[in-house]
Amino acid sequence: MEKVYLDCNIILDWIVDRQPFSLFATELIDLIEKKRIIGFVSPLILANCFYVIQKEINREVANSFLQDSVKLFSFIDNTKIDVQLAIDSGYKDFEDDIHYYTAINNKLEYIITRNKKDFKSEKIKLFTAEEFLIKIKNSPA
Repeated sequence: MEKVYLDCNIILDWIVDRQPFSLFATELIDLIEKKRIIGFVSPLILANCFYVIQKEINREVANSFLQDSVKLFSFIDNTKIDVQLAIDSGYKDFEDDIHYYTAINNKLEYIITRNKKDFKSEKIKLFTAEEFLIKIKNSPA
């Protein structure tokens, strides 16, 4: 089963219904719910999503999101090593570099993001939700 690290923007597209991206994000989340892929997040992802959902929708929806996330996603931690690697890399986007090293150090195969340009792609494959869905549909079952 394929293991994907979900960037915050994918989750926000799904929850906040950011068109047209929410269509692909919803389909990706559906694959996670059906256990066709494993969706990983970190506490940093959840904290960032909670903050935006609370601001753009309300706290009640943000709280429900947290409860649902615990059931839906697999969790990996951001470590001191991930942070130090991000610092040492001369980051373009510090937060995204933390996610990059977190995913790599947890041996994940893919990062799913809408902002591929903000990530390095040396050691992990980067896909938008739409690109990943096409890849899955074209892969043998």
